[in-house]
Amino acid sequence: MDKFPSNEYELIRRIQNLLPSVNQGSYDVLIGDDAAVRVNKTAGERLVITADISVENVHFSLDTMTLEEIGYRSMVSNLSDCAAMGANPDSAVVQLVFPKKCADVNTAVEKIYAGFARACEKWNFPVVGGDLSGGNAWTIGITLIGSVPPGGRILKRTGIVDGDVLWMTGMPGESAAGLAALLRWGRDKVPSGYQRLIKAHISPAPRISEGRMFAACQSIHAMMDLSDGLSKDVGTLCYDNGLGFIFDDDLSPSAEMRNLADELGCGWRDWFYHGGEEYELLIACAPSVDPREIIHAQNTTRLGRFVFGHPKMFIGADELISKSWDHCRD
Repeated sequence: MDKFPSNEYELIRRIQNLLPSVNQGSYDVLIGDDAAVRVNKTAGERLVITADISVENVHFSLDTMTLEEIGYRSMVSNLSDCAAMGANPDSAVVQLVFPKKCADVNTAVEKIYAGFARACEKWNFPVVGGDLSGGNAWTIGITLIGSVPPGGRILKRTGIVDGDVLWMTGMPGESAAGLAALLRWGRDKVPSGYQRLIKAHISPAPRISEGRMFAACQSIHAMMDLSDGLSKDVGTLCYDNGLGFIFDDDLSPSAEMRNLADELGCGWRDWFYHGGEEYELLIACAPSVDPREIIHAQNTTRLGRFVFGHPKMFIGADELISKSWDHCRD
């Protein structure tokens, strides 16, 4: 692994060094985690502030998703960051750029907002403002405010110790596999056996309630949103905690992923280790903890363990080099 876990990580650090310092008494967490955390000194409540951008032909394509699905998933990407801190969503502000070549702007924007509304209704929070502009391509910027009540615990990316085990909700790579199926057959012709993979890509469910339950367990030491792929996000955890990581030997994909890989004539490992847009949670905890018992669900995957040493990742004796998405990669 390079000095930094990704080029994007390095750029964020450079930007952070350019900005004026922040009153540490007002914020528990600043740039560098899934969200910033603002302390409400009067009520004891802490506000979680996160932002995410979705850009046409970078994060989504109109060839594989409808405008409503694009709006929904754009909101989910923020909700997942909120979940990673153990917070509840409170409200959102949306900045929306529509392509000037769009034939019916009003109808198209309404469809995007219908996707926002689906997420807002499901997780009970409002969109309270925003801005609208024309441009070269669809671009959706969302700022989400979350809250942690007095006495509530916030989980960060740091706090992992040698020997901690890493789990994730769900199964890695299913969103990337779903995208591969969409690109192969198109939306209307994907075989029925792969519909669950399609849903993982276009309609993920952020783990809001699970995040709160994990945060309440003192034996869970750190948490992170998994959205850029295992190899990038686990690498970030290694770097931020000064530890190495060894993936378990018996990791394997879901039956649908394996069958799809066979049908497409490709390997499943690229989806599994380097695919992104899962919007799941990475949970680092003591070896004695089984996260499945905390959330009363079996759809949780053990990934491996953290070890003392250089911040590198290994599958057996072989180092895993990240091929996950990096906005700043040359």
